[in-house]
Amino acid sequence: MFAERLKEIRAEKGMTQVQLAEAMGVSKGTIAMWETGKREPNFETLNNLSEIFDKRMDYILGYSKDASSPKMTEEDVEQLGRWESEAQFHEAMLAYLRLDEFGKAAVEGLIKAEMLRCREQNSLLPEQDFALRIRLRKEEVE
Repeated sequence: MFAERLKEIRAEKGMTQVQLAEAMGVSKGTIAMWETGKREPNFETLNNLSEIFDKRMDYILGYSKDASSPKMTEEDVEQLGRWESEAQFHEAMLAYLRLDEFGKAAVEGLIKAEMLRCREQNSLLPEQDFALRIRLRKEEVE
């Protein structure tokens, strides 16, 4: 599968075996061996092929029909940021809920002080920029 897929994507890009070999830093014979199925590249080489052809490794290997770019779109990066923020928020809320009353009062005091500081400095983020859904449940231990 890899051999046929490599020939296909090389041809789509309009590259010769010699051009690909030069781009990869390997011999033309190595490219020919890959395209005849006599050899397969290692992970680092597959990664280089992925970058050269802007295709996913599983596609290059022939395991997938998804010929999309492996590069993350701006939307992908934003989603990862949201997931990271949500995970951090979740962790902080769990930590807060586990505090005793003194600890919770200390955290609430700090939040109130920081809200006041941000208001005074006009650096408070708009509330409408956030959506929040909270579900609390305290599981009973048998």
